[in-house]
Amino acid sequence: MKIYAILDHTGYNKTLLGVVEKWKEQGHEVKTDMYYDIEKANWCDVIFCEYIQGGAIHACKDEGMKKPIVMRGIDIDLYYGHYLGVDWNRCKAILFINDYMREYIVDNYVSTRQIKLECAVETVNLGVDLDKWTYKGDNSPKTKKIGWLNAFWSGKGVGILTQIIYNLIKKDSEYQFEIVGNCPEPWLEKYFIEFLKRNGLENNVKRIKSVVSVDEWLNDKDYILSTSMKECMSMPLIEAMAKGIKPIIHHWWDAKELYPEELVFETVDEAVNLILEDKYDSRSYRKFVEDRYDLNMQVNKLNKVLGI
Repeated sequence: MKIYAILDHTGYNKTLLGVVEKWKEQGHEVKTDMYYDIEKANWCDVIFCEYIQGGAIHACKDEGMKKPIVMRGIDIDLYYGHYLGVDWNRCKAILFINDYMREYIVDNYVSTRQIKLECAVETVNLGVDLDKWTYKGDNSPKTKKIGWLNAFWSGKGVGILTQIIYNLIKKDSEYQFEIVGNCPEPWLEKYFIEFLKRNGLENNVKRIKSVVSVDEWLNDKDYILSTSMKECMSMPLIEAMAKGIKPIIHHWWDAKELYPEELVFETVDEAVNLILEDKYDSRSYRKFVEDRYDLNMQVNKLNKVLGI
């Protein structure tokens, strides 16, 4: 089958690149783009749009294009409402990465647009290729290194991150943080730097703009911390769990639906306690991903929707 995938963020979109690779391995022809391209639309058998915005909107507005369209929404679609500008009934199916997004967006779409949905609406979770994430093993010696990997901006809870660093180091000064991510907000970068200086935390925190291999970067980490206030899934968390690394997860809406409830925290004190406690079960973290977020499971579900 010929698949035209509109990624919206070509080159660094992590939610679909693994799927595209699997499709090619299965013998399908795949072309990708960041925008809607009429030539690719005419070439393909089906159009898949990751995000219900941008290229997806243009594809649905092209009345001369009769190819089936499948779209999948993420958290940005939920909060910015781009999906309201798309005629869902022009599509073969509308997909979502989690149930709470699907329920909220579908309810809002139907009530706002006052239409009856005729397309399929389903949840298809993200997944990781487990063969590409080196499992560290159940008995590997534990360190006191904590990783944080995200775009370094307000929505990722940098304020919460600073408080966790401060309170954890007060209790055990041996803990080390590696913070990965570019900052698009200069004031926030300045705040973070000055906070570390004022509180004598500079030697406990290393800042890195990016890493070439997340798998290698995680090798010396025993915790992956997420302080985000909005996610639809969070790939760094399931990638780290695939390696057997313990995740410490701030409770965005609704993280407890996606991850083990006992690893989700509401307060800074809860996060610090999750790091300091003796409980650590690498095998259970890996198995959680195997059971729920294996890339092959995602591809099989998408193939069923696409009819391939």
